[in-house]
Amino acid sequence: MAPPPFSAWSHARSQGIPGGWRLAGAAAVPLLMALVALIVYETGGTSTAYLNFILIPVLLGAALFGLWGGLAFGLLAGLLLGPFMPLDTATGAAQPALNWLTRTGIYIVLGGFSGWLFDTLRRHSERLLEQAYNNPVTGLPNRESLEQYARQLMHQADAPQAAATRVFVISLQMDNYPDSIGALGFAAERPLLRSIAERLQAVAEPAGATVFHIHDDHFALILPHRSRKETLAVTRAAIECLQTPFEVFEIPVYLGAHAGVSSFPFHEQDEPTRLLTKAWMAMHEASHSGRRYRSYNRRSNEHSLYTVELLGELQSALDDGQLSLHYQPKVNLASDQVMGLEALLRWEHPVRGRIAPDQFIPSAERTGLIHSLTDRVLDLALADIARLRAEGLDMPVSVNISARNFLDPGFADRLLEKVRVSGLPPCALELEFTETALMADPDEVIRALRRLTEAGLELAIDDFGTGYSSLAYLKRMPVTTLKIDQAFVRQMLEHPVDEQITRASISLARDLGLKVVAEGAEDAATLARLRDYGCNAAQGYGIARPMPLEAIIAWAHDRGLVPGLCPETDERAALKRANNR
Repeated sequence: MAPPPFSAWSHARSQGIPGGWRLAGAAAVPLLMALVALIVYETGGTSTAYLNFILIPVLLGAALFGLWGGLAFGLLAGLLLGPFMPLDTATGAAQPALNWLTRTGIYIVLGGFSGWLFDTLRRHSERLLEQAYNNPVTGLPNRESLEQYARQLMHQADAPQAAATRVFVISLQMDNYPDSIGALGFAAERPLLRSIAERLQAVAEPAGATVFHIHDDHFALILPHRSRKETLAVTRAAIECLQTPFEVFEIPVYLGAHAGVSSFPFHEQDEPTRLLTKAWMAMHEASHSGRRYRSYNRRSNEHSLYTVELLGELQSALDDGQLSLHYQPKVNLASDQVMGLEALLRWEHPVRGRIAPDQFIPSAERTGLIHSLTDRVLDLALADIARLRAEGLDMPVSVNISARNFLDPGFADRLLEKVRVSGLPPCALELEFTETALMADPDEVIRALRRLTEAGLELAIDDFGTGYSSLAYLKRMPVTTLKIDQAFVRQMLEHPVDEQITRASISLARDLGLKVVAEGAEDAATLARLRDYGCNAAQGYGIARPMPLEAIIAWAHDRGLVPGLCPETDERAALKRANNR
């Protein structure tokens, strides 16, 4: 059985009392009145209280047929209990005319008023229904309508059958909507959304699709009984129709869009909410991957759910001490001695086991948890640095800092206070950050960096060559070290382009007076080539894997330190000697 189009389904939903009920009522109400009249006659006439039962069918008729129905059934009730119904059936006494005429008038007024009241309530209910199922700005059906319509389609489809029984959901979102509204003001929102709705409807209606306005710049299309090929064609057409700039207040506004597609029964068999959610997830995956549209992928959903669960458990990990640091050494290529360590975060989950940093740190960076996470890493690192220096290993330890940390107004103060309380010299801590840290607010980040370097901390650009910043920023940043990303170093002997980039980066850093550390040095041949190019230091599995604190202490003692890396100040050294006596 083919499902009705959305317009027919929506019309049927908004009709209130179904036509079948009205037809049945048209027959039932007069019969009920006749039954009441018979009861009144058999129980003694209109002098008894039973005649009041006639109000039941009058009110029922008013409810079913409104004002005119109430008036008509009130008149009919008055006539049935009027001139032909005796006052007393035992004596045959007739009713006075004034008696039944007055009663008829009361029935007509009561029926008419009740019908008007029911009509008013029905209109109010229809308005509420309209507001509940349609977006007030565009007039398009909203998410509630989509879910109910999709549920009906899913129930009617006999899955799994041929492609003709599929139901596809296309989720669409604009690329540049928040920036456009921010520039033009909220007054531009209504005309812009209405223009978007008109364009999408122009694409959807010829294809038999229905457009829904979910919220803000999020729209969806439902295509019942279509093939995947037809659905993707509609998806491309919908995206294409939004490429042309919109005219708002005589200003051309370019938006663009990305989309995600899910289908019943292949992606979801039961719940329309989940069907829409999966289209929404595919849409965001398309946005993050730079594609115009994507179909739902079950593995991506499982990964997203896993990431959400990890993010929810991260606060407990912070509270319960599940996080620790491992350290990878950086070796001076001239002397083959250790010149520093990089702190790398490890999460030992009590159930999931070891969780890789790239599975939770990117998600934490999109939330406020990154600040708590960075604070915990700094606390752990400073405590471990104190232990290293107690073992005679006076070398700097580098910690990775997120871009969001630098945008936190209180970050620099908290960090400097931690260093002060630890009693360590500022040179014992080095901060590593990527080039992308500058992209959000270059001036603000550079101010924070200058504040930290003025206090004596060392700064290093991590993963150099993989970011998007301008070389002009490199000139402005108060950094002392440049770390070449392992993507270039690891295969530099096999790929001449990687080798050229590595050599050029080393030359650039040296010309700018910066130390150079190459990441990803996997073997002796790579280390030798880096040494030939004048690279200061390297780290990678060719030197040592990341190790826990106790292991790195033993390893560093065996390897030896570059002298004078981060000596105590005279005052601190004297205080330490006094404490040791």
